Amino acid sequence: MSDNWTKTAAAMVAAGPIPMPVTETLLELLQTIMDEEEAGFIHIFTKPSLNMEEIKERCDLDDISLNAMLDGLLHKGAIMVTTSRSTGIDVYTLMPPFPGLFELTMVRGETGEKEKKLAVLFEKLFEELAQMIQANYDNVIEVFKTVPPITRVVPVECEVDMKQDSVMPYENAQKIVDKFDTFAVSYCYCRHHKDLLGKPCQTTDQKVNCLTFGRSARFMIDYQFGKEISREETKRILKECEEVGLVHKFFHEKNDLERNEFAICNCCKCCCGTFELYYRGAAPMTTYTSYRARTDEELCNGCEVCVDMCPMEAIELVDDVARINDEKCIGCGVCAYHCSSDAMTLERTGIREVFVPPPRLG
Repeated sequence: MSDNWTKTAAAMVAAGPIPMPVTETLLELLQTIMDEEEAGFIHIFTKPSLNMEEIKERCDLDDISLNAMLDGLLHKGAIMVTTSRSTGIDVYTLMPPFPGLFELTMVRGETGEKEKKLAVLFEKLFEELAQMIQANYDNVIEVFKTVPPITRVVPVECEVDMKQDSVMPYENAQKIVDKFDTFAVSYCYCRHHKDLLGKPCQTTDQKVNCLTFGRSARFMIDYQFGKEISREETKRILKECEEVGLVHKFFHEKNDLERNEFAICNCCKCCCGTFELYYRGAAPMTTYTSYRARTDEELCNGCEVCVDMCPMEAIELVDDVARINDEKCIGCGVCAYHCSSDAMTLERTGIREVFVPPPRLG
């Protein structure tokens, strides 16, 4: 394999938060998505994001060729572009393999031979990552501890312990939606990936429920990664996701909680990347949250619905009462939303970071 592709892969890995090796699988994956000239162009991204002036300083393409190059890579999901709120300047950002390239190659819901091949390659890449983690478990987990979470769990609408302060808008999915004017919906890339592998979701038949907001939504719409919808439709989709037990995971600009949210995944345990990588031993479960589940022992009837639905397997039945493992609880509210006896509530903790190491396998 040429040094050109190796440098491209290294640049894309460096652009993301998850450390991973440059393997033959990753190189083949990139070759399936782009051509050699596009791969060479990506070398200019010596930092993850560049504006047009910086891009022109780093390459020798004329304006027509440069625009064609950028347009091709944008449509392929190798880079994305958003307009800076503070300067009004377009900023081009290189996509890492995950999260980034995986999502944008799966999010259109396409089912051609190329997409089927990519699905197999991503599956192989995730398995290689799991093997690497398991083989170097102690050292790699220490590295993961230094990587900030890339998601924030916002609970589904459910009973919150009234002894706590009222729910803040920052912690309510429906009110977060009200901050924005532009919305896009796309295929759930994780469920579509599983469909392409012949492993359909065991939690829901809903496939088109990944949501983006604001500037990111405009990118998704302009480059046909999703379709524009109304605020009301966005809220309806969120409610449908809550009904089937999906977890709201928000993404913030530059992984900074002080910045706006730009997307939400509605996650299931069996398909969605962060949960799946955790269970296959490839990555820790790490996220921000502001809540923790609590059980009223007097009300709990031992029905085990919460045990079955908890995406983190953080609840077990002991003497016919649901017991919660506080270290694994991500405060998603799925248990409280679906508790028929009202025994489960959410206690507000304030923003906290959950870090659960992946299981040791074998």
